[in-house]
Amino acid sequence: MNSRNLFYVRSLQVKFYFKKNEIVKTLFFLENYLFSLLKQSDEVLVIKLKVKWIYDQIKNNNYTNELTKNLNVFRDEILKKQILNLIEFFSNVIEEKELNNIFYIFKKINSIFNSIIKYSGSNFVTSVYFQFFQYIYRDDFKNIGELKKGFLNNQMQINDKFEDIFNEVFFKFYILKKKKLTKSLYLFYLLISFFKKNESKIS
Repeated sequence: MNSRNLFYVRSLQVKFYFKKNEIVKTLFFLENYLFSLLKQSDEVLVIKLKVKWIYDQIKNNNYTNELTKNLNVFRDEILKKQILNLIEFFSNVIEEKELNNIFYIFKKINSIFNSIIKYSGSNFVTSVYFQFFQYIYRDDFKNIGELKKGFLNNQMQINDKFEDIFNEVFFKFYILKKKKLTKSLYLFYLLISFFKKNESKIS
């Protein structure tokens, strides 16, 4: 599985935490695929049909085409059940327009996501805020004012540095300035955070 098939934050997490964890790498691949559907069409029905297709492929253990061959680890019956539940929740969130309802569904998605990561043997916990903001960004959510009001001043507990920096850049540039969150911009702020951390250790 090529790292180009992962969201750039997930690619770094795989490189540093999950080089040999095929379950988590596949989970991140599926997440990126589902989120990427948001840019492929403005029609909710078209997106939902594509989501239904991947759901059916996994349900029926069809891992023979170019996409699903990357999902072969989901043959495991315990994993399959969780993955299918996750996809169902994602299908529900696609047509939801109320921000609080979207966040509520993402709490469900995040719970399943972390349960799968734990099943893989890792203690890593991905933040619901990171997943939620990634979805909002990739869906190009229009009501930025509602997002500012609901989350800008929230105290968010985010344990992973890669996810924490994404959320920081998300608010600083996408929410407040409506700028695209490029990989180079993200990496720039990630490096700054590491330099600051090293300086504090030296001082």
